[in-house]
Amino acid sequence: MMFRNTLIIAAIVFVMADAGYAQIRRWTTADGLPTNEVRQIVELGNGQMLVGCEGQYCLTVGESFVPVECHRADAVRLDRFSSRYGHLWQGDSLLWLHDLYRLYLFDARTRTFRTIGNEIPAQMHDFASGKIGMEFMSDVHRPTIDSVGLRDQCMTATTDRQGGLWIGTRDQGIAYLPPRRQRPLTLHDDSLMHRVRSALNSRATLPQLPYRHINFTCDLPDGRVLIGHDLNRLSYCRPEQAEFTSVEQRALANYRNLVGVVPIDGRWAVVYSQNGAFMLDIKSDTIAGFPPARDIETWTDKYNCMLLGRDGTLWVGTQDGLFKTRLIPSMEVDEYQCERIGQLSNNCIRSLVFDADGRVWAGTSCGISRITPTVINFMADDGIPEVSMMERAAMLLSDSTIVFAHGSRCTMFRPEWLLADAGTSPVQLLTLAVNGSSRIFEADRPLSLAYDENYVTARFSTLDFARTMHTRYRYRLNGLERQWHDARPVKGYAEAAYTALPPGNYTLELQAASADGAWGTSALQTIVIRPPFWLTWWAKAIYGLIGLVALVVLVGYYIARRLAALERDNDDRVNRLFEMREEARHQFAESTNIDPTKIGINLEEENLVAAMLRAIEAHMADSEYGVDELASDVAMSRSKLYDRLRNILGCSPADFIRNVRLKRAARMLTETQLPIAEISVRVGFGTTRNFSTQFKKMFGLLPSEYRGRESR
Repeated sequence: MMFRNTLIIAAIVFVMADAGYAQIRRWTTADGLPTNEVRQIVELGNGQMLVGCEGQYCLTVGESFVPVECHRADAVRLDRFSSRYGHLWQGDSLLWLHDLYRLYLFDARTRTFRTIGNEIPAQMHDFASGKIGMEFMSDVHRPTIDSVGLRDQCMTATTDRQGGLWIGTRDQGIAYLPPRRQRPLTLHDDSLMHRVRSALNSRATLPQLPYRHINFTCDLPDGRVLIGHDLNRLSYCRPEQAEFTSVEQRALANYRNLVGVVPIDGRWAVVYSQNGAFMLDIKSDTIAGFPPARDIETWTDKYNCMLLGRDGTLWVGTQDGLFKTRLIPSMEVDEYQCERIGQLSNNCIRSLVFDADGRVWAGTSCGISRITPTVINFMADDGIPEVSMMERAAMLLSDSTIVFAHGSRCTMFRPEWLLADAGTSPVQLLTLAVNGSSRIFEADRPLSLAYDENYVTARFSTLDFARTMHTRYRYRLNGLERQWHDARPVKGYAEAAYTALPPGNYTLELQAASADGAWGTSALQTIVIRPPFWLTWWAKAIYGLIGLVALVVLVGYYIARRLAALERDNDDRVNRLFEMREEARHQFAESTNIDPTKIGINLEEENLVAAMLRAIEAHMADSEYGVDELASDVAMSRSKLYDRLRNILGCSPADFIRNVRLKRAARMLTETQLPIAEISVRVGFGTTRNFSTQFKKMFGLLPSEYRGRESR
């Protein structure tokens, strides 16, 4: 058997060495080429391929092409016809291109053609004349080109940095041959097919089984063999005794077509069928529910395969998804974790197997996927046939080869063949579109945009033409967000799009990783979206100045209004004060009863008038009592008392004293029958003559006339 395996692997290696270019890719005008006549292919410093199609040029963007504008006016027409194409680098960014009639200058930094001018630089004359830089078909490439039948079609050929061969043809576009590497082998081998299909069955030598259609056999830890067959029966067999015992049929009535079994520990095993799964207690021959079924059977109840890992992880393959779960060995506690595996290209899991390193591989209804540590879906480009794998027909050979059966064939490979050269190439920003239009940019310079140029779309790729299907991409816009966005690659490139970006400074960060690798170095592109003129700093300064002027005007207007209001209030108060003064003076002049509350217009004046009245009343009969005495009694200077009385009543202190005396005399004339002479003495007038004279000046009547009028 070991010898047979060795022969198989040798055959694989031989076939792989002979069929390294089995997957030829072709690119035509349907992929963006200007024409199918490809005359020139040059690899740029970032890994992009510049393709010339008879005076029209394009660049690779993943596995498609975008045109590069090339105006004939920017080129120099050659003096004579040249029969060959050529290219010559000037430094690491300027590329001279030569066709049959013209000379072009391509700037690899901006990926645009430059205007050369009327004269060719002196150092380029030999290139322009065809002496240097001309492209010849390498003898190294000829055998390969002949082997793929492109001898008569080939116009140019070049090898990229990954070892892939680019062939430009006369009218069939570009043929790309990936680098040679070992590929899986698909072959028809009946004995190997039998081994794969029986890999999960018992290794014990069983006696003649009493049943015809056996679905599975399984060695149990106690030495018995568990047998399942299509009559929904489970039986135990002890090979050394040729004894068969059956699990009670009624317990299995709800299940049809038992598919397989996986022992969990010395007591429990999981039995699965086409319409459910259950736990079998192999000690008591009883069954219990399969706890993860509540999660799994929300998707499907058709179980296809199961695989138990060394760490106790149970992998469950169903008709609609792959699940990972862990069971409590005692099964006494209903605790479990169940996770559905995502990112599979096909969720119908037909078979499961471990490789030599303990990684899980799954055969699906459309190819093969590696599950751990990360999900990788292998396709036709990897040499994996995209067909439905056979149920529970996968195994690991002793030499680390994995075999999956499908139809009448087996596909064999070693994991390292599919994962060869899985390192991550640096990610490159290929194109930037602003508001839907392509924009020229340089990676080491910020891209400055107007405020309304805020719809940005970026295409980026590792330009790994040899292995494009398993590269992962992600991106984020620093200055706007922190989280990463996964980008699904399409035709070898990924795309990041942002709409309605506000003004600001941003850095677009791009990363790529192989399916098995860590994230590589970031590619960074600074994008500056300028604010509109009405949001610039000088506009804001003008706004601030206008606001300040407006504030000053408003404050001035407010102050003016306030002053006017205060002036009106002051005028009103002054007028009111004048009115009150006039009323107080009228009251003092007309009434013989002097009321301080009606003379003073505030409490201070009322108190002063009351104090003066008390002082005068106390010295009413004293004819010598004058202004000095009154000022002393009210604790004021003579001048201050004069000013206060002038302000209050418009009279002098002497007039006030005289008026108070006369008003007292008037009341005495009307209220008493005292002689006028005595009244004169009592109110402080020295002589009756003087009293009568002063009384008539004030009241217009002599004292006797006043008494007579009041008595009537």
